Amino acid sequence: IEEPTPTQPTPTAVSQVTAVSTAAGIPTTTAIPPTPVPVTPPTRIQFDPGATSATINSHLAAGESIEYLAWAAATQRMHVEIVSPNNVANFAVEGTSDGQPYKRLVNENRFWDGTLPLAQDYLIRVTTLEAADFTLILTIDPLENVLQPVWPIVDGMTGFLLGGSHNGEWLDPFTVMPSLQDGERPYAFYTGSTFQGLTTGSPPTTPLDGSCGGTPAVPFPPGIDLSGMIGIVAGWEVSPRQPEQLPLDTAVYQEAVADFLQAHDIAEPDVQLTGINRIDLEGDGVDEVLITAERLNGLGNGLPTAAAGDYSLVLLRQVANDTVITIPIAVKLFPEAVELADPVQYNILTLLDLNG
Repeated sequence: IEEPTPTQPTPTAVSQVTAVSTAAGIPTTTAIPPTPVPVTPPTRIQFDPGATSATINSHLAAGESIEYLAWAAATQRMHVEIVSPNNVANFAVEGTSDGQPYKRLVNENRFWDGTLPLAQDYLIRVTTLEAADFTLILTIDPLENVLQPVWPIVDGMTGFLLGGSHNGEWLDPFTVMPSLQDGERPYAFYTGSTFQGLTTGSPPTTPLDGSCGGTPAVPFPPGIDLSGMIGIVAGWEVSPRQPEQLPLDTAVYQEAVADFLQAHDIAEPDVQLTGINRIDLEGDGVDEVLITAERLNGLGNGLPTAAAGDYSLVLLRQVANDTVITIPIAVKLFPEAVELADPVQYNILTLLDLNG
């Protein structure tokens, strides 16, 4: 198992991509045109910071095709255009989550413009029956031009309103709460990245009893066990990328946790990993790794004590500037034994795309 690798160069408004491939075994002398077959994985198109378009210059041999991926949010507007000698190159556009064709190859227009119905990756397939250079121009309106509703996220077990997403920004639960007072709404619940079903939630209230009194909570019908689930009201595909669970004995991540604990005054750490999830969190083609680890020997003695060397944590391993770094997401450490420590256990319930 290898560490996340640095990002490879991607096409931008100032870079070129050259596809080197062959069409071996495809007849070219019959009356039937060769079937375009992609021979390389899709290349993700990413814009330069602040840019709204990217230009790709490349070449295709006769009968070849090449695929590109571009992510866009629901209601964003996309414009695709291709230029080639004698207009021999054409393209198709298809949604990767909904499987819908938005422009087919039989459409002879060398441009396509439309408002996108779903937040997802869009696959652009370029093909030609004659060898040709081509220029592909992709433009997507800025996300800030899209007026989005507030999408709340709730904890299933407690109903607590965790917050919400609005125009790509995270809002605290008290800011989200007023926008949910207009009536009941369906919440889609997930465990891991698996959809479990829809449940109707009422407008959130602020219970005054209990240790978390005053926390906004969404009431759900009684008798439904939503423990370990996360509920979301959103207009996009929240799990476009699936996490891969890696073996807990993977040495590189055991060492990463040991190094982190030693750097935080636990000299001889007892490394006990509880989960390793590898997933492309940002949709940029580069994987991140989320590590959960826990050693709480002080629990189970009748009091919320912590033994020396106890800990519970979630760490993110990510590539930044071509270097793999470790980022603490949630950490509770006890270099020394503590009575009445109220130790916290951290875990990952779901890995979902909550803000597009």
